[in-house]
Amino acid sequence: MRKRIWRRLAAITLAFLTVGMPNIGEAGPGRGSVRSKEKNTGNTPRLFQDPASTKGYENGYDLGLLDARKGDRYDPVRHRDYRDANRGYASSQGSRDGYKTNFRTGFRQGYEDGYREGTRTRK
Repeated sequence: MRKRIWRRLAAITLAFLTVGMPNIGEAGPGRGSVRSKEKNTGNTPRLFQDPASTKGYENGYDLGLLDARKGDRYDPVRHRDYRDANRGYASSQGSRDGYKTNFRTGFRQGYEDGYREGTRTRK
């Protein structure tokens, strides 16, 4: 009887931990898989649900970080990747216009986060 209770308790604990843990592979390969889950200023994890937002966030973060470290002005729109907004698009992901909208949304947020991080670490 006691073994059965401990087994159930262990199974419930394991299930709880598994459900509560984010899937690192959701955001894609490379550093971006970690970056899209970084903490924002409100200390809540940022998780993107669609590939367009994730790709945009990763791209925007990298460019925002570079701009801040170089001392360039804050301007995500000047980047070609933002204007084109079709990096990583595949027809299986739905309409191109919808992809571009989500990419740009992710890009702006990633750029903001990257730029903020870059200004903190700039010497």
